Amino acid sequence: MTGFKVLTHDFRSPIRGGPAVWDGATLPFTLPTVSLDTGPEECAAGWNYCEDLATAFTVAGFWPTGRPSVPVVVDPSSDVISRGAKRRASSLTLVRRATAEESSAAIDRMSEVFGVHAAAMAEEQRAWRFALGRPRRNDAALARQQAIVERALADALSARGLTWSLKKYEAARAAWDAKAAWDARDAWDARAAWDARAALIVFFARLMGWQAGEPDQYTVGIREAYHHGLTLAVPVAPTVLGWAMEP
Repeated sequence: MTGFKVLTHDFRSPIRGGPAVWDGATLPFTLPTVSLDTGPEECAAGWNYCEDLATAFTVAGFWPTGRPSVPVVVDPSSDVISRGAKRRASSLTLVRRATAEESSAAIDRMSEVFGVHAAAMAEEQRAWRFALGRPRRNDAALARQQAIVERALADALSARGLTWSLKKYEAARAAWDAKAAWDARDAWDARAAWDARAALIVFFARLMGWQAGEPDQYTVGIREAYHHGLTLAVPVAPTVLGWAMEP
């Protein structure tokens, strides 16, 4: 009953949080034995996973921390049980990471709900998943990367019709403190996830004709900024967008 489990980018449970359960490198890797609830509930004590990757992504998300989640193929212990769309066992062995092709196919399957716009929505979700991995961040050329991010954010403001100024912070926490709106750990990661979701919502609504405007209005600039290492962009004062890059 091999299946798929999805972890956060830093190898924690996307639902329960807590410490990392894997080092991200050792494979195969057997998770410690835990108490297994054999009751009828779909979600209960034990190591939970899903038969297919599309369902696992539905449960855990593409970017629950604002960075791409990590799907892995798992092999359960012999006491595995199935409840609804989920399975659980007292232990799981992480066998390998899911391939890019498996992840892409899962996104295609999940996007079927968008009907005639399924292909476009699948491509947008893949593009955001790639961008939130900050693939073009280069600490050896940090000044150049910061210039690219600042220019991309200016493009994002322009696309939204905002004549705001930009204020750079050395740390994301400093930007959040300036905003003084939230005081949650990893709040800036939640903001990155929100940026992606908001852009996708607008993209689909405009493809469907429910809103006027260009579908990619909320994608212009901001996705490129994440490509190059943006950690956080958030209003810090009236007509001022604060931003930060961190390792």
